Amino acid sequence: MKRLALVAVFAVGCGAITAQAQTLALGYHTGDTYNYSFHSTTTQTITAGSISLPADVEMSANEAVKVVSVDSAGTADLALTLSNFTIKSTAAGVSNTTTGLPGATNDLKVAADGRILSLDGNQIAGGNPFLALSGMGGGFFVTAVLPSNAVKPGDTWSKDYDQANPGGTGSVHLTTHSTYLRNETFNGVNAAVVETTSTGSIDITLGTANAAATTAAFGGSITGTMTSDVTTWFDPIAHRVLKTHSTSTNNGTMTFSGASMTVLPGLSGPITIKGAGTTDLTSA
Repeated sequence: MKRLALVAVFAVGCGAITAQAQTLALGYHTGDTYNYSFHSTTTQTITAGSISLPADVEMSANEAVKVVSVDSAGTADLALTLSNFTIKSTAAGVSNTTTGLPGATNDLKVAADGRILSLDGNQIAGGNPFLALSGMGGGFFVTAVLPSNAVKPGDTWSKDYDQANPGGTGSVHLTTHSTYLRNETFNGVNAAVVETTSTGSIDITLGTANAAATTAAFGGSITGTMTSDVTTWFDPIAHRVLKTHSTSTNNGTMTFSGASMTVLPGLSGPITIKGAGTTDLTSA
């Protein structure tokens, strides 16, 4: 009996007994509410002609996520409300801090595999291309991309997808590669730690591309590239996000046309935006 026990201990220590595969997917229930602390930083350089303007922005907020509904595919409609919102910005050597901003509520649709499908009815990249190029990635709710099948530590998977542009033509193409890194105790939960690295290319036209047109509220184009590295701690039992840390880079070029040249005189472009950012989301 002692010999068998020693053999079992040796087998575990040598990895002969492998971890059991499990399904990693978000599983929300209507009416549930989750609270997080949000923090992000971004450092950008905006260049227009001979003018180069460095800009740093740091944001923090309390974040409440209420589950409005969940469809049969597991896609959740979430109401994301911010409070105690603080913004610290530095541009051209001038710093400004704004605290106590009133909370805003956004409608967010999230797939069971963690992909952000829409923000206030629009796909993220198309609805707010500045967000994608600002180093903030998916905004106030960021997760790694989860697998379509059961996995165990060490497993990898890849997913490609496009985000359409509702305000014009073109799209954002994203390529993601994910790894189930390990299990780790976080706030008493045996969390699954997943990392997703992604690259993206953006090539979209907003409003009208015709500079002679003056009826559109905004016209122009955005091209560029983005990268991100997102690590998320998931609760595999409650099927929710416990913590996320991400880093990102962006390099984009913008031009303006149509009525936007009247709204933004002298800024027809091209304007380049290049920088990097971080995002942290932690259960409160």
